[in-house]
This record gives sequence, C-alpha cells and structure tokens, in this order.
Amino acid sequence: MIKPVMAMILLLPCAATAAEMTCRKSPALTGKCSPVKGSLGLSPGLGVTVISEDGTRILIKAPPDSNADIAVPVMQNWLYWQSKTGSMRTRITGTFEICPLPPPINSAGIKDAGCINKGTRISQDTTSSPGN
Repeated sequence: MIKPVMAMILLLPCAATAAEMTCRKSPALTGKCSPVKGSLGLSPGLGVTVISEDGTRILIKAPPDSNADIAVPVMQNWLYWQSKTGSMRTRITGTFEICPLPPPINSAGIKDAGCINKGTRISQDTTSSPGN
C-alpha cells in the first residue's frame, strides 16, 4: 500500500508548473526562515508537525496558493524512511529550514506554523514512538 502512494507522491513535483509559489518566496511569510533541529512526522489529529529540541511543536502547512509545504528532497527522505520501516507514522530527525506562516486556528494549542524550505542531516527518529 505504501509503495503506490509513495510513487504517486514522488511524481507530483514533475507536474508542478514553473510559476508555482515556493515556501521561501511566499508573500505570506510572517518572518525570516530559520533552522530548527527536531523531529518531523505525522501527529495524530494534527497533521505534519516538527517537534523541536526544546519541545515546541510547529504545524507544517503550505503557504496560500501553493502546495510547497515540505521541500521535495526532505519529503523524499521522509518517504524513504517510511518505506524502510513499513510505517507512514515514521518520524525523521534533522535540521529543517522553517519559514514562518500565520498561526493556525487549532484545538491543540500549537501557536507556530510554517513550511519547510530545506533540510539537512536527516535520519530516522529512533527516539520517539510512531505518531508522536
């Protein structure tokens, strides 16, 4: 089940148009992009989040009029680790350049939101349980 979904997601960037808004260039950004060390993955009931080393949760979303929520190389790396573990709930760790977006309205108390422009030093997060 994961392989067909993964193949479809990997092909999506090929269909993107040249005029598409990127994370870093979005006029909706509320500040400067900055590196955040942490864990990226699905959080049940919330969607994709980054949990920073200090415990801050950042909801990952696309800027308005864009689908650029996670840079393609970061997404491909995440999908690689999901395929290795056989679970879509696998989290990855690394340093992610997060560009801040307006905070979402949510019931989970998450005050920060952003898109991921790039990531470095990515590996499987073996310290957190799946879905954290």
